[in-house]
Amino acid sequence: MKNLILSHKKTAAAVIVLVVLVIAITVFAQRKKSIEDMRAADTMVTLNRTDEIEAWGEVMYSRIENISIDFPSTVTDVQVKEGERVTLNQSLVIIDLTEYNGSIEKLNKQMIANQLALDSAPQDISALQADITRIRDEIARKTGEYNNDTAADIKLLQNSMELALKELEDAKIDFQDYQSLYNEGAVSKTILNQYETMLNQRQKAVDDLEASIHKTKTALKDELNMLDISLKSKQIQLSQLQDGNSTNVAMQESSVSSTEVDLNIMKGKLEKGYIKDNQIVSNVKNGIIKNIAVINGNRLGVQGVPTSILQIIDVDSITVSAEVYEEFIGSVHVGDIVEIVPALSPDISLEGTVTHIPALAVEKDGRRVVRVIIDPDDPNNILKPGFTADVYFQR
Repeated sequence: MKNLILSHKKTAAAVIVLVVLVIAITVFAQRKKSIEDMRAADTMVTLNRTDEIEAWGEVMYSRIENISIDFPSTVTDVQVKEGERVTLNQSLVIIDLTEYNGSIEKLNKQMIANQLALDSAPQDISALQADITRIRDEIARKTGEYNNDTAADIKLLQNSMELALKELEDAKIDFQDYQSLYNEGAVSKTILNQYETMLNQRQKAVDDLEASIHKTKTALKDELNMLDISLKSKQIQLSQLQDGNSTNVAMQESSVSSTEVDLNIMKGKLEKGYIKDNQIVSNVKNGIIKNIAVINGNRLGVQGVPTSILQIIDVDSITVSAEVYEEFIGSVHVGDIVEIVPALSPDISLEGTVTHIPALAVEKDGRRVVRVIIDPDDPNNILKPGFTADVYFQR
């Protein structure tokens, strides 16, 4: 009996061991298959992309409308928000034109008064004489600044030039020293290139300052020429007034003409594509609002100075700037068709065309990249300015 019981126990133990062994083998096989499947999937993805160049891209734009107001008015309602999509002629901002209309009325009254006084006003040359004196003084002052290089902006540029020349000389010495060290094998080509780059930067700084000094002096010379023209014009006008009779016909004609110009200019300030009655509207067919600079109650165009209202990005000008490593740029050509995968919708793939490959690389994260410009085919406006995307180029 005892032997029978022991025999049954041994049989049961053997069955249990067998079951555990089968389960262990099954689990191991499933895990191995899962790992192999994952490896196969990874290999498939790698194989699918081995003939492509992947680049990080940023959504950019090439056209933006700057909306500003240069006449007196007040904001009463801002009807859009930052980043909002807008369409052509959509109302963006409501403005109160009471102050503007008052300016128009004032100019109209001034025009009538000037016209009535045209035939009867006495000659008055004092203001014109003062203006001539002022222009002469200004010509004398600016001539001295031009001849002696004493203008504040020229002096500032010359001070900068002195410093830039010193830095250029130092850079030349450093480069020559490291050139010698490189020739002797004491430093690497990378180190030498760094000093050569520094030398080029210093030389460019000197060249830029020379161009700025020349441009500033040219502008000053042009200003002197304009002042000289203005002086001669006013001297002729004075001569005519002095030869006149009891009335200052020329002065009143000038006043009438000036007022007429001011009136026409003021009326023309409303004749802009983004102004409709008392509304600022979108002049872009497919746009995105950016940099809203006003709120309700803001006064605009104070003393004729333009006030920035907002900007409208032209969505139809959206491009993608893809950063291609320099070692791959030889495989990229203008006209190439690329694949664009937006980060916001990784399940979507868009086509794009390479439109520009700069002959310039920039440094990023210790490597050199070329920012290739791509025109995307995006009829549903999936790409948005400032967003990112992965760009795939065919090798």
